[in-house]
This record gives sequence, C-alpha cells and structure tokens, in this order.
Amino acid sequence: MAAHSTGRRPFAWTEKKFHEDVLPYKRQLAAALQEVCRHLVVKTPEGLTLTHPTQAQAAAYLHVSETTLTRYLHGQRVPPQEGAIAILDRACRDAGGSQNVTVTKERLLELRTRAEQERCTNCSRHSDAVRAATHKLRELQEANDQLERSAAEQAQELGDLRQHAAALRQEVRRERTAQPVPASEAGPQMVRGASRPATLLPVPPHQADRQHVKNGASPTRNVGRRAEELLHGGRPDSTLALLRHTAEAYTPSEVALLVALLRAQGQHELTDNLVHIYARDHDDQDVVRAALVLHEQQAVADAQALLRTAASHPGPAASRG
Repeated sequence: MAAHSTGRRPFAWTEKKFHEDVLPYKRQLAAALQEVCRHLVVKTPEGLTLTHPTQAQAAAYLHVSETTLTRYLHGQRVPPQEGAIAILDRACRDAGGSQNVTVTKERLLELRTRAEQERCTNCSRHSDAVRAATHKLRELQEANDQLERSAAEQAQELGDLRQHAAALRQEVRRERTAQPVPASEAGPQMVRGASRPATLLPVPPHQADRQHVKNGASPTRNVGRRAEELLHGGRPDSTLALLRHTAEAYTPSEVALLVALLRAQGQHELTDNLVHIYARDHDDQDVVRAALVLHEQQAVADAQALLRTAASHPGPAASRG
C-alpha cells in the first residue's frame, strides 16, 4: 500500500540550484547524485512506500544526515568513495538493477575523483599559504629545539662554573687562614697605620744605624716626612732624585719603614724604585739590616726583592767592602 500522495512533484527536493562558485566537476557530481536519488524507493518504518518522500526521509533511508545529503546535492561537499557507492547501490536495488539507472558506477567514481582533485583559485592560494606556514612552523620548532638544547648546555656549564667558583673560594679562605698576610699586600693594620704616618711602625732603631744620632729625630718622623715629600713630588726626575737622596741619607731601618709605608699606601712604583736603588747602591750589611726590618714587619716580598736586587748588583757592595 502506497502512502498518501500530495500535489507536488515527486523528488522535487533533488532539483537543486548550484551557487556560482561551485566548480564544474563538483557541479557534475552533484547533478549525477541528484539523478541517482530519484531512483530511490523510500519506505516508512512500517514498510509503506512513500510516493513523495521528503529529503529528510530520504536521508534517513540512506543513513546520512539531512544536512550532509543537502551538501552532496548542492555540490558543496564531495562524498567519500564508500558513501557515493552506497547511495548508488541502494538506488540500483530499488530500481530493479543498475541497467535502470542512467548513472554508472564508473562514471560516478570518475566524477567523484575529479571533483576531489578540483581546486579553485582561492583554494590554491590557501593551500600555498598552508604549505608555507607549515614549513615556517617546522623551522620555528627546530629553532626552538636548538635553543632549548643550548639553554640546557649553558645551564649545565653555569652550574659547573658555580661549583668551581665555590671550590676556589674555599681554597682562598683556607690559604688566608693558614698563612699570615704580608705587609706588602697592604693588610688592615698597615692601611690603618698609613693614615697616621707620624706614628707608623714604632720599631726601635738599630744600634749601628748611621745618621740617627746626627739627625736627632726619631725614625718614624723622618719616614713620615719623607713619605709626604715623595707623594707630593712634582716631576718624575725630581722624584727620582729624592729617592736617591733618601736611599743615601736614611738608615736601613728608616728605609725599611719607608718601604712598608709606601707599599701600604699603594705607591707600588715608588716602592719598587726605592728598593732597587737602595739594594743597588748600598753594601751588603745595610741591605741585610733593611731586609731584617722588613721581615719583622711581615713585608716578606719586599725583603726578598731587596736581597735579590743586591745579589744581582755586587759591584758597589763589593767595592765598599
């Protein structure tokens, strides 16, 4: 028994109009599917044949959604190969055989393949843009991976350097604890004493020092005054002449105290010149006395420099001896 019919034409919903942007092969595929759907014999769940089935009923009969079927018939979407074959097979069975359907399977699959490969101008541009973006994304990912590896290596290197620095600090602390600080390295006591040159290094003068009785002044006052003269000297030639006069006129104890004072005040070039001049121009006994005072003041480095310089200039000392 057929279902009640209406006055409208059967399968009128298959007569879709195509939008102007639908490409040729998609248009042909959609028209072929429209023709195939007109051969369907749609039945109700009770088994009644519908003479004027709706699109929704046809979609349910084909086991697809109504929206999907609409897109197929409008050329807006290319059905998968299995879906296109299923629609054609159902229509051929309902029509009593494939010979009664004007669209063959070969033709339908050919149209579907061509429609799937068909690309509009916008699609081509979009495809190119997608490929370029994908390539750029791949490059950025590789660069990011490289940066992450480099950051990990640098973090490891920084950790190693920090451990090495910590070990060096511990070693320096151990060295400072184990060894006394020489006066030539401007220790705290020497720096504090440098601000008061008139009372610096109150060591007693040696009994055999010359010039002490003659001058009638304490060694510390002589040293402080001469240090001021050297520090406020003018031209290099006058400073050098003052150094030579100092080495000649001062006692070994006073020269040693002056060396320690200048070293504590950071006047390393003046100090080195004074050590060189005194060791070069004085006899061994005076050099040894000055070195002993420097050693008592823990200026070990300057005492050694004084002795080494005297040993390398034996001329004046030998002639006076």
